[in-house]
Amino acid sequence: MTSPPAHVRVPAPPRIPPLPPSEWPATLRSLLADSRKDGAGRVNLFGTLAHHPALAHAWLSLARVLTHEGTLGGRRRELVVLRTAHRLGGTFVHERHRTPATAAGLTAAEILATTAAPETHPWAREERALLETCDLLASHSALPDGLWQRLARFLSPEQLIELLVLAVQTAAMCTALGVLRTPSDGAVPEVLEESGADGGGAHPVPEPGRKCAAGPRATADPCRSGALTSMDAP
Repeated sequence: MTSPPAHVRVPAPPRIPPLPPSEWPATLRSLLADSRKDGAGRVNLFGTLAHHPALAHAWLSLARVLTHEGTLGGRRRELVVLRTAHRLGGTFVHERHRTPATAAGLTAAEILATTAAPETHPWAREERALLETCDLLASHSALPDGLWQRLARFLSPEQLIELLVLAVQTAAMCTALGVLRTPSDGAVPEVLEESGADGGGAHPVPEPGRKCAAGPRATADPCRSGALTSMDAP
């Protein structure tokens, strides 16, 4: 068997291969069927969780509450998901959430701005506070009292709790699927483009027809897997 060309980076195989849908428990198949309106991209996620049906049901039930029964509102939820995914290197998640983010009212410029420093975009004060919170949580830093007081001016106690759980849920799924090397649905090898005739290195280029999230990627790229939740993939 011949080796791939030097300019093609073959992704490492998953540590626990996702189970095919034919091997999923009925409850898991039902969850996926019920959420088809939220788009594709969850087959490998569900297939990975299918190795632990009881945990899968509990985890995806939490995701369902956050996505479809939450009190933050769609725009705030998508800002938290997009920013957390970006800070944790979740490129696929960021790409997948552009559609629901648009549906929630975010403009193309705002979606792109979730990959940049908050001060580079004229965010409303409330949304700036949300982004700062995501940044601190993604870096395992404590939230200062001043920031908490700013959040509490426009979020109820219920929403404050939901904000934290949403960010942590997003991070947990990124970490778990990243360590497991769960591939996104239809994942292909990453193509590298030679940087010049002098052979001075190479850099990643987008796959044909695929739009990549702007901004720097985290070195570990912990959320290579993609979808984060059962319903709308935060």
